[in-house]
Parts: sequence; structure tokens; C-alpha cells
Amino acid sequence: MKSRWTVQRWALWVGVGALLLLLFPGRAWAQGGTQSGSLNATDINGLFGIVLLLAILVFFLVEGLLVFAIIRYRRRSNDEMPEQVHGNNRLEMGWTLGSAVLVLVLFFFTLGFYQQPRGLPANSEPLSVQVTGHTWYWEFFYPDSGVRLVSTTDTFRVPAGRPVVLEITSADVQHSFWIPELAGKVDAIPGRVQRMWFQVDEPRTYVGQCAEYCGREHYNMLIDLEVLAEPEFAAWYGEEAAAVAAAAEVDLQAEAAALTGDPAAGAVLYQDIGCVACHALADVQVVGPSFLGLGARAAERREGYTADEYLRESILHPCDFVVSGFTCVMPQTYGDQLSPQDLADLVAFLNQQ
Repeated sequence: MKSRWTVQRWALWVGVGALLLLLFPGRAWAQGGTQSGSLNATDINGLFGIVLLLAILVFFLVEGLLVFAIIRYRRRSNDEMPEQVHGNNRLEMGWTLGSAVLVLVLFFFTLGFYQQPRGLPANSEPLSVQVTGHTWYWEFFYPDSGVRLVSTTDTFRVPAGRPVVLEITSADVQHSFWIPELAGKVDAIPGRVQRMWFQVDEPRTYVGQCAEYCGREHYNMLIDLEVLAEPEFAAWYGEEAAAVAAAAEVDLQAEAAALTGDPAAGAVLYQDIGCVACHALADVQVVGPSFLGLGARAAERREGYTADEYLRESILHPCDFVVSGFTCVMPQTYGDQLSPQDLADLVAFLNQQ
């Protein structure tokens, strides 16, 4: 009798310990556990909690019956034959129907989840990020007016409280983009763009990884997501965009300087991009100074600058070279609009005035 109580007591304590281990607060025992980082994750984790609860109940029912059978029907001596049971129709019907009911319950909870609207919040201004998987790293692009891109590798930043739309693809083999706490796993497939979105309201850092085996260094294909307060994100993005613009501008000027400009093509640009609205070709002042005699004046406007260098800088940075008596109202976006050949053509045309 004492031996039987000892076995049952140990079985009870093992069961209680396992339950406490599973429910231990503040610990993510496995990626994809009950975590809530985004609006979508909250709904997904609600369904996950229901499935987990049912799974725990089934686990303890099955294991409890197994332990009970081991203890109740064990052989107590070498000469004893345990009671032999050859089926029980009621029990077999019971667990068959119980399993069917359990599957139906999960089906209807899951159906209700998928029938909820999954679109972006109304009147939102989402941030778009293009995600490209490579062997073996992630590249993140931030489109900027379709012209220049701020890009990062493995670590990307987004603002808190704003929807973020990810456009996910692969440059080589198939990968899988996964940040568990955002409850989203999307395959990155070459030649195809997959989309997901999330919104995180509080600044913090999330960790993700590639969830599709993609080769030798798959284990090292990690993701760091930094959610920043809106002002902090705007400051970071502004610095990155300025660096990208500066690098692109250096390339633009260098390429334009190496090209031979066509004054006739520059005359067309003078009309097409709106120079004619503010700068006359005669001795007439409109909004800006006249272009008459500009070629000769440009060579003397700034020490250390040739006429071509001064004109290129004036086109790209008009507010840095304001003629006395005028204010700067000239667009500062020509670095995005003009190709190196366009810039060379326009400079050649202005030099002839």
C-alpha cells in the first residue's frame, strides 16, 4: 500500500511540475509562442491560446490515463497475471466522438479568425519596405518617391504606431521571413512578391530569422527589427536619405563632367523643366536673374570653381548660390529629375548664353 501511494504521489508532482513549466510567465520557450508584438499578433495569439489550452487538456488526459493504467494494472508479483481487457465499445465510441468534437471546435475557432478583416487600418499612411532575401542575409529597401532608396542589411527600423507593409521576395533561392513576436511567416520566393503588414505601438527590438533551410549558413540569416518612436525614426531616416542623396549627387556630377553636353538638347530642357518661367534669355529680370551672359559670369561667380562646376552646383543646390537682390524659390529636386547627360546638356546650353 505504501509503495502504491509513493508512485502516485510522484506522478502527481511530475504532472504539476510540467504544468508550471509550460505556464511559467515571462518566458518564450520556443519561437512562435504566446507573444504579442503587433495588431495581427494579438488576434493570432488569441487563437494560439485556445489551441494550446486544448492541447494541454488532451495531453494531461492521455498521459493521466496512461499513468493510471500503468499503476492500476501493473503486475504486483512474478506469479500474478494482470487483468486482461479485450476492448470496450463505449470507450472507443467516446474517444472517437470526442476527437471529432475537438476537431470541429478548432475548425470553427479558426474559421472565425480567418473571416475577420485583415486589411490596413482606414486612413492610415503605411510605411513600405521592400525585403529581399539573399544567401545568406536580408536586405531592406525604403522606396523614396520611386527614385532613391535607403537600404539596410539584416537590421531594419520602422516607426511605432504606424502600419508597415513588407514586400518580400528573394534574389536567389527560397527563404522564409519570420519574426515570431509579430506572428508572421512569409516565404521569400524568387520572381514573386509576397506581402504582409504589421503595426507595433511601443518602441522595442524584435528578433527574427530565415525559417526555410537555404544552404550552408542558413543558421546565421538573422533579422533585427528596431521599432523607434516616430521622431527618432524620422531623424534616422533623414540622415540615411541625406547620405544616399549626397552619394548619388557626387556620382551624378562626376558622370556629367565626363560627358559632352549638347546645347540643342539643353535648350529643350530649358523649356521642359521650367527654367523659362523664371530666367529670361534677354536682359530682362523675371523671378530670377537673366541667363544672358551667364556663361561668362559663371566662371567668376565663385573662387576655385570653373564655369561648368558652378553651373552644375547651381542647378543641384540653387539656394547655396543666390544672386544678390533675389530670393531662392528654385526647386531643389533637379538631382532626382536629371540624368547625367541631361545635366551636361543643360550646362552646355547655359555656357553659350
